[in-house]
Amino acid sequence: MPGSLRRVRTGEEYSNGQKSAPEPGARKSPELKRSVRPRAGIPSRPENPDAYALYLERQCGVLLDALEELKGSNVVLEKRTAYKSEFLANMSHELRTPLNSLLILAKLLAENEEENLTPKQVEYAKTINSAGNDLLSLISQILDLSKIEAGKLQIETKKVSLGEVRDFVEGNFRQVAEQKGLDFSVRLAPDAPATDNQRLQQILKNLLSNGFKFTDRGRVELKVERAQSGVAFKAGSLKRAKAVVAFSVLDTGIGITEEKQQLIFEAFQQADASTSRMYGGTGLGLTISRELAQLLGGEITVLSTPGVGSTFTLYLPLSGPDLESSFREVSEHEYYEEPLPELSIPPQSMLELVGKKVLLVDDDARNLFAVTSLLERGKMKVVAAGTAQEGIEALKANPDTDLVLMDIMLPGMDGFQATQVIRSMEGYEKLPIVALTAKAMPGDREKCLEAGCSDFVPKPVNTERLITVMKQTLGL
Repeated sequence: MPGSLRRVRTGEEYSNGQKSAPEPGARKSPELKRSVRPRAGIPSRPENPDAYALYLERQCGVLLDALEELKGSNVVLEKRTAYKSEFLANMSHELRTPLNSLLILAKLLAENEEENLTPKQVEYAKTINSAGNDLLSLISQILDLSKIEAGKLQIETKKVSLGEVRDFVEGNFRQVAEQKGLDFSVRLAPDAPATDNQRLQQILKNLLSNGFKFTDRGRVELKVERAQSGVAFKAGSLKRAKAVVAFSVLDTGIGITEEKQQLIFEAFQQADASTSRMYGGTGLGLTISRELAQLLGGEITVLSTPGVGSTFTLYLPLSGPDLESSFREVSEHEYYEEPLPELSIPPQSMLELVGKKVLLVDDDARNLFAVTSLLERGKMKVVAAGTAQEGIEALKANPDTDLVLMDIMLPGMDGFQATQVIRSMEGYEKLPIVALTAKAMPGDREKCLEAGCSDFVPKPVNTERLITVMKQTLGL
């Protein structure tokens, strides 16, 4: 019976459940030589059906064991991914929460509304605000890279307006060029690709930021044109495309040696340590740009000569037949990854909110103080609560409340549950509730809306965005 046979190594004989080694110096039997390959121990053909069947059975067992091991590894990997996502969500909250109060209060100080600060003190406040925004940018880059690696960053494909591209880069970099004394030009061809405009702008912003950072004299240029024939593309979508558009960022900066030109696309890498010390930066911008380019069906190349300059080129298919248009997963960048606004808040932007009563629910005393200070500057009445339950009780005690700003990660009852409770209360089904939270991972906005929130503003709060959302939810 096949189940009672065993396959043994070369030099051993098959028997009914037993194996015996031949006598030293004994010759192999002709039958054994025909049935088993001397090196691999595999029956060469089914002249011994029982042995061959057992071999196949054993191989199936090996494959099944390997499959179970892979399943186990997959479970471990999924758990690690879940732990990583949870860690990033928690770190996002813990970092954004103190940043929120820091940015708001530094902004209020820099405005110097009461004119009781010296010019030097106002400059200090502006520096604090600027440093806080730099830290926010770093946090956003790390979260972006994590979402790309997890495959949670979706794209929306549509025809790009090159006029919008020009306005975007001019608005972000014209003043930088003037401050550094550099020539800056934008040359656009008529061809415009169908791609995700937000991600395209993110890539161009990273490439141009590097161009200006590493260029002290000369020029920086953005050139958009039809890619020349004969370019050896690596991306399959570019090879299949009927036409390709090239977005080239040229600079006359320090340049990059040939051996470092691929290293710079790796996370947290720059051309050398001295570059990081001299110019700053984390080395994440090019990594994110490369990954985004691949998501858009394109690729990024670099040509550079030390001491002469560099050219980074983003290639995208003119049309995106390989790219399925999908609803973009809303991230924190939807709200605050844009040119940083001026520090001052125009008083007229808050006139329509004068006299409005706002319930602010947040367990962080620093945020309560910062946001309350901001709202009171706009002549609003603020009712503060440190927990969800306190917020619900405060709402019952103040039925004339016009709007609720609800933190999500609250102790005990969280913001989702608190919102659902408020929605179940008679008379509050349509009360504007804005989620004001540092929990800004993929899908969090959708969860807030599903729980009953009217809108979502992530921390650190872009004050102009907050005022706009408040007016929109109030119908002003």
